[in-house]
Amino acid sequence: MNATRVLIVAGLGVCGAMLAAAASAAPRASTAQVRDVAFDVEPSAPGRASFAACAEVVKLLSQRGWDTAALSVRIQANPFDATSSSADLALDAGQPVETNAFMLAEALVERQLARTAEPAVARMLAETVAAHLSPPGSAARVQWERSWIQRLASGQLLTTALPEVLWRDGADAAIRRASRGPWPESALQALAALGIDNALHAVGEVAVAGILDPAVLGFQRPPLPEFAPAISQADTDVRLSTAGMRIVKLPPDATAVGIVPVQSEGVEAWVAVRYALTGAFDVVPLNGRTEVSVPMRGVVWAGVLVAALQPDASLSFAVRALPDYPVQIKRWDFVAGETDATLTWETQRHEGLQAFVVEALAATPTGAWNVLRRTVVPVAREGENPFGYTFVDEETKNTAAYRLLALTADGFLAEVGTFPLRGRPLP
Repeated sequence: MNATRVLIVAGLGVCGAMLAAAASAAPRASTAQVRDVAFDVEPSAPGRASFAACAEVVKLLSQRGWDTAALSVRIQANPFDATSSSADLALDAGQPVETNAFMLAEALVERQLARTAEPAVARMLAETVAAHLSPPGSAARVQWERSWIQRLASGQLLTTALPEVLWRDGADAAIRRASRGPWPESALQALAALGIDNALHAVGEVAVAGILDPAVLGFQRPPLPEFAPAISQADTDVRLSTAGMRIVKLPPDATAVGIVPVQSEGVEAWVAVRYALTGAFDVVPLNGRTEVSVPMRGVVWAGVLVAALQPDASLSFAVRALPDYPVQIKRWDFVAGETDATLTWETQRHEGLQAFVVEALAATPTGAWNVLRRTVVPVAREGENPFGYTFVDEETKNTAAYRLLALTADGFLAEVGTFPLRGRPLP
């Protein structure tokens, strides 16, 4: 993904080794005190394991600057037993220890944030903290990710990408600061204090990553199906009455299009494509009045993603067809022997190319392509005249085909042609 500064996998968490070590050392007493948190724990192995995990959460939150105020927690197989003593938080000893740890972290953080933030904001920020302090792949973390992606798919930025940027750029301190005032103004002030002058751009980048491939953010979920149809439209005139996100789908039947912003107010926008063969994506900012040229060959989906943090934002842009973009091939030849392969091609003309790229491809057992290696072939500076190119691979072992791509000046890859090797398996 081009020009993206936010693609950092969240690594903070209560690791499994820590939980296991704490579990083995957990006290067997039915009651215990950790900081200001009082625990009433059933004397069973699951109860002791959950207590160990929860004790580590209390200590971790305290180390990270959170006020672990007085809280009573009961851990037992039936947390709804009416005969049990009262507690502020009842946890089920039979559920995964990571889930109980998540619930406790959420409760403690929410308890502090609720002193200055609206209840819904305090809960949302507390869930963000608890999720990022949970082991990746744990049930509670995955459930939070699923909810986060669903909200983003409906166009919500203020409850998804905005708190995510707060955490990634400022962690706990930024979350606490963002709770001290009306939302989202308090969050924008917290980001400004971190030196982020363009909060919309930072939030939009996280939202774009979440729409195209949540795994880039460290999430376990696959890309959104059909690219969030609830917020997709074909009209190139985008109007946002509230903070949110929209996606304008580009015409799939074009070989290439040029996109020129006509009017922009309070938005950030990106042009994104997903490639059919590899499933990878590229993203290019749509700024000012500069045209962005988008080749559609080899692309399974392309669109303009528009984000706004303030109401009454808008974007209008024009789309025009680009014939023979970015390259017009005059001829090509492909010769493959037992151990080597030679690809030669001659361009009639090309426009705005950085280079050609040749990929060596193999077929996977699942029937997909696997890119073994890429070779960059420098391009002639003058693209108006015919020019010849040659690529030679002296080792074709494990290679099923070669693919020729044109790397455009905007950073997109246009598919020029695919050349299979005789007798090699293809997807």
